[in-house]
Amino acid sequence: MALTVKQFAKVLKISDSALLERMQNAGLKHSSSSDEITPADKQALLKSLKGGKAPAAQSVTPSGNITVTSKNKSISDTQPIKSYSDNIEAKRAAASEQLKEQQKKREEQLKEAARLKQEEQKKKEKFKAATKTVEKPAKKVNVKDQLSSAVNAYKRREGKFQSEGDHQFEAPTEFIQKEIQVPSSIQVGELGKLMAVKGGVVVKNLMSLGVPATINDIIDQETAILVVEEIGHIGVAIEEEDVEENFANLIEYKDEPSSRSPVVTVMGHVDHGKTTLLDYIRKTKVVDGEAGGITQHIGAYQVETSKGNITFIDTPGHAAFSSMRARGANTTDIVILVVAANDGIKPQTEEAINHAKAAGVSIVVAINKMDLTGADAEKVKGDLAAKELVPEDWGGNIQMVPVSALKGDGVDKLLESVLLEAELLELKASYDGPAQGVVIESELDKFKGSVATLLVQNGTMKVGDLIAAGNAIGKIKSITSSEGSKEKSVGPSAAVEVLGLNSVPNAGDVFQVVKNEKQAREIVEYRIDKEKERKLLKQKDESVGNLFESFGQDAKKVLNIIIKTDVGGTCEAIIAALNDLANDLAKVKIVASGVGGISESDVNLALATDAIILGFNVRADNTAKKIAEEESIPLNYHSIIYELLDDVKARMSGLLDPIIKEEIIGTAEVLEVFNSPKFGQVAGCMVVEGSVNRNKPVRVLRDDIVIFEGELNSLRRFKDDVSEVKNGSECGMGIKNYKDIRPKDKIEVFDRKEEAQTI
Repeated sequence: MALTVKQFAKVLKISDSALLERMQNAGLKHSSSSDEITPADKQALLKSLKGGKAPAAQSVTPSGNITVTSKNKSISDTQPIKSYSDNIEAKRAAASEQLKEQQKKREEQLKEAARLKQEEQKKKEKFKAATKTVEKPAKKVNVKDQLSSAVNAYKRREGKFQSEGDHQFEAPTEFIQKEIQVPSSIQVGELGKLMAVKGGVVVKNLMSLGVPATINDIIDQETAILVVEEIGHIGVAIEEEDVEENFANLIEYKDEPSSRSPVVTVMGHVDHGKTTLLDYIRKTKVVDGEAGGITQHIGAYQVETSKGNITFIDTPGHAAFSSMRARGANTTDIVILVVAANDGIKPQTEEAINHAKAAGVSIVVAINKMDLTGADAEKVKGDLAAKELVPEDWGGNIQMVPVSALKGDGVDKLLESVLLEAELLELKASYDGPAQGVVIESELDKFKGSVATLLVQNGTMKVGDLIAAGNAIGKIKSITSSEGSKEKSVGPSAAVEVLGLNSVPNAGDVFQVVKNEKQAREIVEYRIDKEKERKLLKQKDESVGNLFESFGQDAKKVLNIIIKTDVGGTCEAIIAALNDLANDLAKVKIVASGVGGISESDVNLALATDAIILGFNVRADNTAKKIAEEESIPLNYHSIIYELLDDVKARMSGLLDPIIKEEIIGTAEVLEVFNSPKFGQVAGCMVVEGSVNRNKPVRVLRDDIVIFEGELNSLRRFKDDVSEVKNGSECGMGIKNYKDIRPKDKIEVFDRKEEAQTI
């Protein structure tokens, strides 16, 4: 049953007229409180509300135009806000009229108070005149007592004056428009204090804008500005002080920037030979140690060649590791795009191209597997040219080198091309100063503790330096190169493994060397606060987005998951891949995630949240295993991303309700109707399609319209009770609890079957 406008207004806690106004602004034709609202109407209303939301740092002027106000610049846009800001002027006019009425009422109250005061004064004067006529006996004058009584009388008069002043009416003041500085996020109650209004007023305005919130909730900058403008003030977007940026500005390097080694990322489709190419360069066999023959982690290695040093970053090619590839592109100078000559461009190839272009880095193409039959380098060049990567020999600026990573053919030329590209880029960095860079990978080792792979981008990092990496801080205990050698210090473009952090940083986090622990904790606390703020805003957006979606719709099935992995980058990639599995029927909720083995606390959390536990290249300890077995908590181990995703898909499918499908078994036509003292009304029928089964549900159709659904009370063939009558045979049927069978009616026999849904 559809909701009416009046019922929907109650759900949203707004008036019928306000809801009708918003629906008309959304292009809907509802005009009465009794009009019905369909799910399509709700979706149109939602889209209208979301579409009318102004971008950050914008303010809504009374004229209906958008004005972006900041400390440095103001930009105007003449397009009006169509959803909820176009009625601001009307609301202000109404508020002005209300203010005038209040002022008139208070003036009348003041006049009445003055009249009452005059009457009281007249009574006092009359009483004094009466008491003067009464003669009092003379008494001895005491100066001390006179002074004391005079002081007391003065105090009484002063107290009375103040008391009367406290209760006097004040003339209402006119509304004063102020400039309200709004930060990137703000609590609802704090916003009310800035405008000198109660928090409830802000909450009410948020509700009118379609944003359900409490006084303790945090709202984003653009929403806060809309509320400020709705009340009548001017919202000014301000940027909060960035602790990290301020710290970065304080770092001084004593030397002039000089040349550094290029950082090269190897990207491409799965199984196109990225790791094999890197293995040949490094003279190792890393690919043999990867589960499923695909790279599961980001690896960073510094390679010494005859032409100079190159730092390589190897990225996974599987689709689930899109976020890892994106991070690789954002930390590199040059991308080697590996394309198999016998396979051509694939989905991850295109994705790698887009990541490289978005990061603004140079691209060198390695056309691999030239030793295989069917290899066609020219076809690959043509396909890449269609993607705006034009080869040099075709008049473009992209170096494309045919290679065989397995045999080593063309690899030297590829390295020369990379170093030539680096010369053209004139890569430079400062060496004399505190180190800065990015976390490439991280993991929790049972014996070593927190282990992080860092890429130094500026300055020099030494053993004993205090660093802040993401939300982790610590003093560096050891620095290990990709070859396994211990280093005392490393400079720009070095990819090293460090120990000493108090926790595991996230892959992609920025790190920097700091002077003291106080400075490190200040940076980390700032990052934690910003992360909490971001999560709160995300949760708020999700709850608002689900508010309208939930009306008239069944709730999505949710699979709660706890993920533990061996390294941070893999954890990030798996979470991204699992979130992509969501559809209209089911979704995944990541209850918790982290790096390291599965512990007792993880199992207890799974028990409390009804979650499953997935371990990727990690295992549970004995205590955790025991609890999981006792409480029947699903605990699954995986080492290949394909298998993990398939496992989750199967579990999500198991949550879905089965699909009920109906199958018509047979149809009988009523020829005559009889009355039986034993069975009541009996229909004499001819089976015209299929067969009639006594144990199946039936429908009665009249003029091809269903008028009754139930079950058979009896099925007879001549005088015998039967369970089935086939096509072309006559039979008698009695329908349970139905006594309106007529000739020419049709009785349809059907069956219901359940089919499992899949993701």
